Amino acid sequence: MLGYDAVETARFDAQAYEIAYTLKNGYAAKLNLDTLYRRFDGKITAAVFEAVGALLLPPDAPPGWEQVAPKLRPVLRKAGYGSVKVEGLDGRDLVLSRPALPYLSELVVIDLPSTVQFVTGQDLSRWGVDADTVYSIAHANLTELAMNTMEAFDPPQGVRVLEFADDDGESYVGSLPLVAGWLAGVRARSDTRPLVFLPGHLGMFVVLGATPQVLVQLMSLAEERYQAALRPLSTVPYTVDDEGEIVPLRVEPDHPAAAAIRHAEIQLAVSAYRGQTEKLRADQDREGGIQELLHLRDPNGGETTMTSWPDGVTQLLPKADYICFVTADGDVFRVAWDVVTGLVPLELADEYDPPRYRVHDHPPAEIMTRLRALSS
Repeated sequence: MLGYDAVETARFDAQAYEIAYTLKNGYAAKLNLDTLYRRFDGKITAAVFEAVGALLLPPDAPPGWEQVAPKLRPVLRKAGYGSVKVEGLDGRDLVLSRPALPYLSELVVIDLPSTVQFVTGQDLSRWGVDADTVYSIAHANLTELAMNTMEAFDPPQGVRVLEFADDDGESYVGSLPLVAGWLAGVRARSDTRPLVFLPGHLGMFVVLGATPQVLVQLMSLAEERYQAALRPLSTVPYTVDDEGEIVPLRVEPDHPAAAAIRHAEIQLAVSAYRGQTEKLRADQDREGGIQELLHLRDPNGGETTMTSWPDGVTQLLPKADYICFVTADGDVFRVAWDVVTGLVPLELADEYDPPRYRVHDHPPAEIMTRLRALSS
């Protein structure tokens, strides 16, 4: 990448499989090589180099706030996207991000003619605006699109699956669930509780009148779309709550789709934590141990998650169903997360998304004895 005259610095992150770079004009970004690999089926051709050039050297964004504001758009990415500091980049260059849904974050991009540029903290300083203003304007820029989609949501006769494709990434229709009142409007117009699926970072599909049996089929469809997506996002079904906010769909344990929804939730959590774990472990200034989130399958077919708490050094734990204690003398046992937190206060480390909990040495011997007795 340093062969491009406009590139000031570049650093390859082998674990994240991406290149963090800065241009001489101050623009800072990351080039995800996995995305390129998927797009070109792993083949190195002239088209790859053309794509790299287009991504690496995007057209300059409008310089001032008045010019850039109409081009702002909200987007969804897995939690932690752009939130981990990369060596050589100033903290102000980190991508602007906030939690939107469990394990999903909302970011803002500048919609340019042939690419997008993620908004960073440095951009806010240059424009003289705060983050709330940027998010608000980005949402407002989708108002016309949100209104235009409403005509598709007449009350259904049976089950209706509405596809909202965005193959070229130009409409941002998959960002509409972020717009306040849009999903509530869908519910009011259709007189049903809609379901929204976001299997990839572009587009979405919305389902009206879904029955429990149909939801099982929809979960399979979401998984197929997820596996085929250029940048997979989530197979979790989302809906609208009583306050009109988008939320993950919750079902009873005996629901026909309960197992599939549980799998989707775990798949999303493990994927988000995996990316975060790799980046944190690659940081030379990391604090203590960075524990991963493990995906486990019980003998009865149920799916759970677990993380480890080794003794003797500060650890950053992901949120899990179980904590596996690993003692200095080799004793290993696992305890349900809620049981642990009932006996041991866990410190939430606010600076991490997805969330991490900062722990140190194991609890006192009497607490460890009680935890061992409650292990499973």
